[in-house]
Amino acid sequence: MRTKSAAAWAVAVLMLGAAVGGCAEQSDKGQSGSSAKHTKSHRGPEDKPDSRVVEADDDHTVLELSDGRQVSLRFTRRGLEAQHRDASGDAWSARKTVYETGTNPCGGIRAKAYRDTVWLAVGFGQYCRDGDEPHEVIAAVATGDLSSWTTDPAKKYTVWPKARISDGGTRVDFVDPSWVRTTTLTWRKGSGFAKAATEYKPIHSWFVGRWRATDGSQQLTIHQVEPGNWARMVIESLTGPRCKGSAIVTGTDQYNLSMNNFKLDQGTRTVNCPPEELKYRFDVKSSDGPLRLRTIGNHPKTVLTYERVG
Repeated sequence: MRTKSAAAWAVAVLMLGAAVGGCAEQSDKGQSGSSAKHTKSHRGPEDKPDSRVVEADDDHTVLELSDGRQVSLRFTRRGLEAQHRDASGDAWSARKTVYETGTNPCGGIRAKAYRDTVWLAVGFGQYCRDGDEPHEVIAAVATGDLSSWTTDPAKKYTVWPKARISDGGTRVDFVDPSWVRTTTLTWRKGSGFAKAATEYKPIHSWFVGRWRATDGSQQLTIHQVEPGNWARMVIESLTGPRCKGSAIVTGTDQYNLSMNNFKLDQGTRTVNCPPEELKYRFDVKSSDGPLRLRTIGNHPKTVLTYERVG
């Protein structure tokens, strides 16, 4: 049942926006020699927004820039429209369509500015204000005389919760962080929006390498994060029916590893190839192991133990 209010949706967005995200250069190397290499963002020191919100409700926001100009952003039946006026308080400009859609808007318009660069993030969805996820998400930027907007409709289901501005207002990074990855959409003055880039959080180096079950039944090879990709695990049976496949792995901390999206490459699925995603996880307590496959719950049990072999 759709019972959530627009206010509840807005609170959820604000809470998500408080998450810590960002791109950083990392290198994590295990005994197998696998490594994670990340390209460091060359964004300059972050500029603090200097605008203020003059009016705001679920359908309308008026932003005042540092030079006194004002920008009015409003949801209409046609989508999202913008107007602006000079610091002298002259009449508003003609309405400009920022994004045209017949889909209902989500609650609130997130907008800020630094000097003469204004950016916003909004979402649209049929039942978005009742608690459903948006189906259309856009980021938009206007600069200079604010007469035109550059937009980037994204195929995602969360309104960009965070934006950073740098390089004197010539670069805006829209950031969507989570505990396993950070997606960044970058706008630059003169070139517009680039393709959104996702950086995945590396797993701990203790897990990386090749492991063999002490009962001789199977072998695991765990690969570190590579640019634009998750960390992965290859599972291969050593006895019994042939089973070989790979899965995505993510680490909640340095001791635990979860597996999902297993893809069978050879043979047939067998016992623990793969282990059931919601019932088992892997753990390790030191760089030398052992690695253990354990049940999830209040009283976990060890199902398989692995020794490092490479």
